[in-house]
Amino acid sequence: MNSLSNHKASGSALTTLLGGIVILIAVLFFLVKLAGSNYYSTVEETTQSATETRIMPAGNITMGDGTPIGQRTGEQIFSKVCIQCHAADSSVPDAPKVTHNNEWAPRIAKGLDALFNNALNGFNAMPAKGGQADLTDDELKRAIAHMANQSGGSLVAPEVNADASGAEDTAVASPVTEADGQKVFESICMACHAADSAIPLSPKITHNDEWAPRIKQGKEVLFKHAIEGFNGPDGGVMPAKGGNLGLSDDEVKAAVTYMVNQSGGSI
Repeated sequence: MNSLSNHKASGSALTTLLGGIVILIAVLFFLVKLAGSNYYSTVEETTQSATETRIMPAGNITMGDGTPIGQRTGEQIFSKVCIQCHAADSSVPDAPKVTHNNEWAPRIAKGLDALFNNALNGFNAMPAKGGQADLTDDELKRAIAHMANQSGGSLVAPEVNADASGAEDTAVASPVTEADGQKVFESICMACHAADSAIPLSPKITHNDEWAPRIKQGKEVLFKHAIEGFNGPDGGVMPAKGGNLGLSDDEVKAAVTYMVNQSGGSI
């Protein structure tokens, strides 16, 4: 009888333990389900929310209106930032309201630079850059000009793209000088053309006698050989652009000019 009682007691304890584990797992499951219930839907459902859940990307990034920093127009900035204080119907005191010409007139009279400095650094209750720290100087000027020009002014601000995508197209390359040729010589040409170079059949700088017959051919011939490469009748080999095809034609010409003018020539 004692053995039977002990057996029943052991079975009861085991049942209680297993029951506790099942309850714990169930509680954890419902807690996880509850925690995620505000963000995801059951994907088997056919509701709009379920569909969005099924196609949801691994991560989401929110990026305003998508316009790159530096390329926002004055109107865009006004609509997102300045309008809070400068809207025509704003109730913020001492902030000039757009289209209220009488409020803007004394400010416009100071000029764009003065208005820009105040907006850049903050002025009275006006926070620096209107509280939008990522505004560039040009964007800030565009926003100021937009508001002023809606309020009786005619300010000229930097155009969008004038300092970005158009910069490369409108940039004027600096002319390559003989000083640049010296830099090319010192970084590339001197391996073969230095005064003490051991490379045979290449004319050495300052060795006038080696350069004289070459100089007689004229600079255009020298330039052509240096740019395109040249195999001399005596077996000498000049690789195109000294083996550095990244050099521009003008840089090669400047290097040739430098060597010639250091070796009895004048081109």
